[in-house]
Amino acid sequence: MSDFQLERLIADYGCRFFVETGTGEGVDAEFAATFAFDHVYSIEKVHGLAIKVAFRNARNLKMTVVHAQAERGLKMVLDEIPPHAPVLFWMDTEPSFDASQSSSPLERDLRLIASLRDVVGDVFLIDDLRLYESGVFEDGPCPVEAMAPSGQRNLDFVEDIFGKTHHLQRLARQTGYLCAYPIRRQSDA
Repeated sequence: MSDFQLERLIADYGCRFFVETGTGEGVDAEFAATFAFDHVYSIEKVHGLAIKVAFRNARNLKMTVVHAQAERGLKMVLDEIPPHAPVLFWMDTEPSFDASQSSSPLERDLRLIASLRDVVGDVFLIDDLRLYESGVFEDGPCPVEAMAPSGQRNLDFVEDIFGKTHHLQRLARQTGYLCAYPIRRQSDA
């Protein structure tokens, strides 16, 4: 998360809320909470991690850690966010791929978000691009056992969801990022 200039994203796109899938140790959510977001939400499926980060940040009224699978957590969180308030989504879930599924967890999460709200003003930062695409990444290629199964190893759905409303940018830093920035910036409105 520290690879991105959050102040600039907030200023350029008017992002008022931060939503993270995959809390982990809480470093990214805690970092985001130091910026001018109205509220920071982090969704974590592992109970112990969610509790640990929630307790550590219990006094921070600007931050909520939700213990849930991504789908349930996203529904809960997006129900609390005003529909037209721009959100910065940090998609950082360690996916559990299932080769019998026709879509990846990332695709399901993004399609769910797009079904629950108008994403035209939202920013999406997607971590671990190398899970889905080959390329030269700072941290090297994706270990074979971690890659998305061949039927899910593409990001065509991102163009389908964001192609008309967002600029897409791929970055090779660390394990790779796919960024979707609104075509129309808040500062242009």
